[in-house]
Amino acid sequence: MRRALLLAAAALPLALALTACPIPQPLAEVARSTDGGTVSTPIILTDTAVPPDTVVPVRTDCSPAAQFTLSATVEDLDTSESVEARWFMDYGTGHGLLLEDEESVPASEDPSDPRRLVTPVQFTPYAYGVPPAIGLHVVELVVSNGFLALSDPTPPLQRAAAPPFVTQFYRWVFQYVDPSDPSGRCQ
Repeated sequence: MRRALLLAAAALPLALALTACPIPQPLAEVARSTDGGTVSTPIILTDTAVPPDTVVPVRTDCSPAAQFTLSATVEDLDTSESVEARWFMDYGTGHGLLLEDEESVPASEDPSDPRRLVTPVQFTPYAYGVPPAIGLHVVELVVSNGFLALSDPTPPLQRAAAPPFVTQFYRWVFQYVDPSDPSGRCQ
């Protein structure tokens, strides 16, 4: 018992010294950069994605055809640089499509506001096939402050960023469901 008290008394100054000297945390600007602090990476704010669900059940009997508005907000701490958005459907299948190539995501009129709204895209899943031919579609929003040209063959094709830039992406999966499924949506 006495030995335990002595050990606790000896450990107390060490514990107090550690609490007075917190472990250093990275600054947001450095943690979000690709090169240690000079290039700020645009980030898709996941809580702003519309629709908010990453898996969207789509009824197969919608009339008129099912249609969804897709959008999100990007945050880029360097409000003076350009940010681009590209929309893809079924990219990894070998039959993927570039749905939309937005040349620029406009910055806010307030130079101190790092948030930018990506122009919404209308997605009509039926336009690309309905079951049983295709059971789902994956739509991706990809953003960067330095994409390579669409014609550049660098993989991933049409999604690669020029060094030192990187890309960020957000995915929605549109899963076809039976008309009797209560989770199914048309918009």
